[in-house]
Amino acid sequence: MVPLCALALAACGVPVTQSDAGEDASIDRAPVEDARATADDARDEDTSRAPDGAADSAADAAPSTCGCFDHDGTYCAANARALAAAQRCTLPVAASNNNALLRCTAGRWTAESTCANGCSVGEVDGTDECALPTCPCFVRAAWCGASAARHGLELSPPCQVPLSPAHDDDLLACDTNGRWIVRQACAMGCFQAPAGVADYCIDNRPTPADPGWATCARRAQITYGVHPEASDRMRCAGITATDISQTIGGAPASAGYHLQDGTSMGLAYCAATDIRTRGMTEAAIRTLLEQLALNGFAAWYRKPGADGWPSSEAPHIHAVFAGVVMKTQLRGQVRDWLLGLNGLASHTAYRFWTPSASARSIVRLLFSRNYTPP
Repeated sequence: MVPLCALALAACGVPVTQSDAGEDASIDRAPVEDARATADDARDEDTSRAPDGAADSAADAAPSTCGCFDHDGTYCAANARALAAAQRCTLPVAASNNNALLRCTAGRWTAESTCANGCSVGEVDGTDECALPTCPCFVRAAWCGASAARHGLELSPPCQVPLSPAHDDDLLACDTNGRWIVRQACAMGCFQAPAGVADYCIDNRPTPADPGWATCARRAQITYGVHPEASDRMRCAGITATDISQTIGGAPASAGYHLQDGTSMGLAYCAATDIRTRGMTEAAIRTLLEQLALNGFAAWYRKPGADGWPSSEAPHIHAVFAGVVMKTQLRGQVRDWLLGLNGLASHTAYRFWTPSASARSIVRLLFSRNYTPP
């Protein structure tokens, strides 16, 4: 295993050095946002003590025009408005329609299009996309939700199944009016049969405590915000605390993907973790991605300019532990991983690396069972 070299970036619970904080600011901007809020509060307090009329003059000053926030790219109108409000700036384009997709290039805003099926917020700013149209119901017998979702993405043009990902592990069908319905909820997951054979609910599975992975020793939480089971699995994959750049975080650039998912053993966690890749060769990164998958993580290398990741964003690994309760956004990412997609709003093929069959089966088992570690 090639040792990981740290990208110097602070995340929740990980210190930042002054010299390195700038390079990966796009991955975790929560400290920057906190600093900005503190500065704003200080200005408010100073204004309250200013001579009569000074506060009114400051309040009447026109807000500045928004730049491209963190980088150039596309933004859902509603997302752009929220970012503008947080940064106290104005958008120079009409953005009252939540389904509008805006583009910002070098500080210049234009209306890209109006999304007929709604707008999907990406993992980071500038990667928003128009949502896919809803698939007409095409089930003749019974399909697992995940199978139906995969088939929808393979159609031309691609479309989305409306009951996915919430019912990926249940049997879907069409009612007499051609609408999507849940034919049967599958308590133990759904078996995806070969094409031409009806899918069915699984009646019996191996215990999820042994999905075919190596034994990992139970140790203390590797760093704040990591689920205890995921923490042990990270160590088994060769990750150390200094390799982790973000766990729980509310930075606007993360678009909610790193908000807290829950608690386990009294510890707060997010199923998603960002991992530094500085100094690693692409061969070493592929090896690490395989090790992470063998330990239950759906993981992607976010390579600038490749697989839908913006060229202006910092490189890192985004890993989601498939074996815990997580938010809908992250479930959608794990589903993408199982389908060989990039886990971004574009849902395109991920070409940097392909997991082995054994690694994919471990992630699929954990995810399909909504596995809760002991």
